[in-house]
Amino acid sequence: MFPVNLSMKRGRIHGLLLLPLFLLLLAGSMIAAISIGSTDIPMSEVFGILSDQLFFGGRSLASGQWQMSHFQIIWNIRLPRVLFGALCGAGLSMCGVCMQALVLNPIADPYILGISSGASAGAAAALLAPLPLFSGQYQTAAAAFAGALLSACLVYVMARAAGGGRIQPVSMLLSGTAVNAVMSAVTSFLIFLAKSPESIAAVYNWQMGSIAAAQWRTLSLPACAVTVGLILFTACGSRFNMMMMGDEDAAAMGLSVRRFRTLMFLLCSVVVASLVSVTGIIGFVGLVVPHVSRMLTKTSDSRLILPVSALTGAIYLVWADALARNAFGAAELPLGIITAFIGAPFFLYLMIHKGYGGKQK
Repeated sequence: MFPVNLSMKRGRIHGLLLLPLFLLLLAGSMIAAISIGSTDIPMSEVFGILSDQLFFGGRSLASGQWQMSHFQIIWNIRLPRVLFGALCGAGLSMCGVCMQALVLNPIADPYILGISSGASAGAAAALLAPLPLFSGQYQTAAAAFAGALLSACLVYVMARAAGGGRIQPVSMLLSGTAVNAVMSAVTSFLIFLAKSPESIAAVYNWQMGSIAAAQWRTLSLPACAVTVGLILFTACGSRFNMMMMGDEDAAAMGLSVRRFRTLMFLLCSVVVASLVSVTGIIGFVGLVVPHVSRMLTKTSDSRLILPVSALTGAIYLVWADALARNAFGAAELPLGIITAFIGAPFFLYLMIHKGYGGKQK
């Protein structure tokens, strides 16, 4: 169970001061990331082109002040990718905060609990054996949501059964590990049955995680899901604080624990599915960022941790993707590899030094 910060009010004030700073850091990070690539573009030019398009209707571009080739690189190639990286980091980080509170486990996140793998299995099924229910991105997103929801339900039911009707950190972790393995096996089995080399390659790339497929037309669904998620999660911040006190205390304070947990799991599944349907599996973001946000804000108040985690996660993935694009020249490193290299050691640190693998300190 989480320790509830007794100095929550002081921590909130400290954290509120960080929000405008993090907003500025995110804006600067996005401009810097857009400027970096095979064609380096000065940050001043990036800022000028973006300002011209957003506030002046492209008048400077029409007058020939900016190079059309640089405009195409900035506006149609790099900007959608950087925006999607920010959305993905914010969404996965928020879901990590929520899941850690819902299951009373500080090492829970969509990847460790198998929800990302379930969404990926659903998306793989849509890619390899499409059904005539939806079309394009919406079919993949619907299948990813079904897989994410199935994984969440399986983990929750298995953890309660293993814990004698109660959610225990170890049982939740083991249930997530089991579901993760099963969903990965389902994806591998679908690849085995597939006959199209292009579809098989697409699913393999999916499993490694990347936001290279981000385009303007793929941004709308994830943007809506993450925005709605941020609003609803933050509005329910006080209820997440109740959940961190334990089911019995939360119920005693008037919260319908089972209904709230179910609704929030559904919302987490929607957010994760909307992202995974484009990116594939990007692990450990929802584990690392919430803990970093708590250390930075010096509070465990979910009403503040949620927006701070969203901003921190957005900054984190913007730079992680910039590294993925540029670390090996023309060859792009899958983003999921970078987040795994960072997240796995952090996971072990929490397990060993914080005692999160068993009874909480």
